[in-house]
Amino acid sequence: MSLRRFACNLPLPFVLVLLLAAVAPAWASPADEFKAANALYDAGKFSEAVIAYERIEPKTANLFFNLGNACFRAGQVGRAVLNYERARRLAPRDPDILANLKFAEQKLGVDDVNAPPTAWQRVLRSIVDSRTPGEWSAYELAGVWLATLALGLMLWVRAARTALLVVTFAAFAWLLAAGSALSDQVIHERTAPRAVVLDRRAEARFAPLPDSTVHFQLNEGTEVAVREDRDQWLLVERADGQQGWVKREAVERVRID
Repeated sequence: MSLRRFACNLPLPFVLVLLLAAVAPAWASPADEFKAANALYDAGKFSEAVIAYERIEPKTANLFFNLGNACFRAGQVGRAVLNYERARRLAPRDPDILANLKFAEQKLGVDDVNAPPTAWQRVLRSIVDSRTPGEWSAYELAGVWLATLALGLMLWVRAARTALLVVTFAAFAWLLAAGSALSDQVIHERTAPRAVVLDRRAEARFAPLPDSTVHFQLNEGTEVAVREDRDQWLLVERADGQQGWVKREAVERVRID
């Protein structure tokens, strides 16, 4: 009996069971894949765990965090910085993410290089990065509603006019601060997206040419802003403002697609 005739003679429920068994591996849930990747990590198979974590979609803060841990243990410390930074963008106040990011940067000796040069810039950057764009947008909307409500009440509750005026000014200040932080994040992501150096040592040159003079060196794990994209070269800027051209493959953007 031919295989085709044998299949045709099978009861329909049995055929459906066979089909489900064949496609079941493709239906594995992200939770199951996450558990499998964790099992590889717990078994000390860090390179395999990296591959398993990278296949999982959608990407979450917890997933990027575990991927960063696997990269770190696999000796890919620059890529660990990259994934911790991605995790931080989704969960900017998570203490474990912040601690591991700092530890990985210290391991590579780039923690000072990645920090803005002045204390004021460091404080400002920490405030802006402490919230996601969605959170800053919600704060901005709350400021608008609070200012509108206070202004409306001033027309009806004359006895509390002074207090409501203070509330109005405070709401406008809050609105301005939240809007500025949101604008900073959006503008920087569009005009100068952040990236992380993955090569052990990347040469930043004065021009996008292989024989151009080397301006400075970028160590693995250094965070840079991409100022220009030209063919196989990127014009990057360190936190201290120094700029140079590096090969595209030397860095990877933090942006989460």
